[in-house]
Amino acid sequence: MPAGAHAVTSPAQTALDLVRCERFLPAVAIADQAIWVNRRGGALTTIDALWARLDADPGHRGDARAARAFAFAQPLAANVRESHSRVVITRLRFPHPRLQERRVLPSGRVAYADLYFPEYDHWCEIDGRAKYSDPIFLDGRTPQEALIDEKNRENEIRRVVRAFSRWEATDADHPRRIWDILTSAGLPTSLPRP
Repeated sequence: MPAGAHAVTSPAQTALDLVRCERFLPAVAIADQAIWVNRRGGALTTIDALWARLDADPGHRGDARAARAFAFAQPLAANVRESHSRVVITRLRFPHPRLQERRVLPSGRVAYADLYFPEYDHWCEIDGRAKYSDPIFLDGRTPQEALIDEKNRENEIRRVVRAFSRWEATDADHPRRIWDILTSAGLPTSLPRP
């Protein structure tokens, strides 16, 4: 496909080429970001287009890896940290979460969970530190105001769900932390603590 004076591959082909040569975790993150439906301007491609590209060009090293990542991919994974946490949660044999669960809180505020376990009414959020320091996220507030707003939002969510868990993005680099966070809030797994 031409792009000015350059030939480039389609988003589906690019994602397939990358996923074929990556380990499972980065492969899932690539697939998730390629099909992310809430991207400004829409998804780069669809899961059907990814499967079609894989089926149209079989016999490559990495095809099984790509198929595994595409089967796991979710169009609502908003960022790499959500993809990473989902992979860790699956490896730890917790139930499969839904992504971007929407709730209208009693105050009328709309809240979205990064991950939600409906059978356990368990709400999860994955935070980076930018929420409390980046001017884009602060939106004119001080870091202290952002922290208080977030705490008040969390308190309101906690009143309408059975369980609430929060972790920093880097916690997913340490599966034991995720296991501790989720089991301490009552989410079951068949695996012992790693």
